[in-house]
Amino acid sequence: MATPQTHVIVIGAGITGLLTCQGLKKAGISYSCFERDASLNSRSNEWTMAIHWSLPLLAEILPTEVRAKLATIACNPVAGIHSGLYPIIHGETGDLITGVPYKDGLRVPRSKMRALCSEGIDVQYGKTLADVAFNESGNGVIATFTDGTLVSGTMIVGADGPRSRVRETAMGDAKLAATTSFPIFHTNMTVCYNDAEKAKFVREKYPTSYLALSERSFHAFQSISSMPDGPDHPETWVFHMAMAWMGQSDNAMCYAERLALVKSKAEGLGEPARSAFMWMPEETEVHKADISYWISQPWNNKDGRLTLVGDAAHPMPPYRGQGLNHCICDVSKLLAGLAGVHSGSTALSDAIKEYEAEMIPRGKEEVTCSVENGRMLHDWNKIQESPVFKRGFLPMDGHDSRKEVAQAS
Repeated sequence: MATPQTHVIVIGAGITGLLTCQGLKKAGISYSCFERDASLNSRSNEWTMAIHWSLPLLAEILPTEVRAKLATIACNPVAGIHSGLYPIIHGETGDLITGVPYKDGLRVPRSKMRALCSEGIDVQYGKTLADVAFNESGNGVIATFTDGTLVSGTMIVGADGPRSRVRETAMGDAKLAATTSFPIFHTNMTVCYNDAEKAKFVREKYPTSYLALSERSFHAFQSISSMPDGPDHPETWVFHMAMAWMGQSDNAMCYAERLALVKSKAEGLGEPARSAFMWMPEETEVHKADISYWISQPWNNKDGRLTLVGDAAHPMPPYRGQGLNHCICDVSKLLAGLAGVHSGSTALSDAIKEYEAEMIPRGKEEVTCSVENGRMLHDWNKIQESPVFKRGFLPMDGHDSRKEVAQAS
């Protein structure tokens, strides 16, 4: 049985890793967090994310003073946390195809969400994990970093994203832990029109975001990302935009070439999508996103001394808006198990076994579903059959938990 001296080593200070630390700190469990990037804002790319069915779980994880600020980081602070229908529109006509219902949803920019989750959390930056060793006694773990730092703890939690180094250790083979590329040309843009009338026009009908699906089998997405000077200064509003279609990405293209390609597709769209993309400034940096996935499967958790959360456990295509929600769910369930370990009522091996028995089949199903949904949303003849049309934003729950638990054990 564990003792109150339980110490958790968290690898990765993305949103999932920071949330894990917030929950550990709130529960009085010792932790240390390591991030390979040099600082919180080392990566400049920005995008927005939707939190919906996991919002109550997030509220439980965060301490009161941090939770109170959630609504203030919303992409559209006027709307904040709200319920409604998420608009999926016909790309060429602009007409509504369907509204996906959600209750108490919150769309946030990645940077603000990460900054909020980092409040009060001590992170050691510039630390790249090199190796993980497990004591032969069956108790404890030692993490070694490329700068020579050695850290010992009760267990290690991999929150280090889709290309997780901890997952390689868990699987015992880098090839088994490797992600599969999703064959799609996916672009992300951060846009400010510097024009009040243009900004108001492109979001007049859809105040927060929309997804436009084209008969030519591609999607166009726009979301308000932030209002730096408030809702009364639309000339400063910043938007997150994306466009994607099935096919391999051309890594050799420069920003200007990608922008021209995106605008060539946007010419045939209806409003507001057409103007939203055609008005993008010529200096817009069109980033190519490498979309990949890994279908969750059982790994060696070293008698509970190693586990995975979030994108390290189930990286998935983003086309059903589930990634962050499952990350939050993972953290919630892991923390519940570790609370028992910390109190001495549950053995670490039992707590992690129970956590993984639920999480692995859930992750497997959601990754599989998101891959299927990603393909169908980019095929005009199949979009109505896609999981986002049939299931909406609710998590998938069709797996046979008893069968999967038996397999996981």
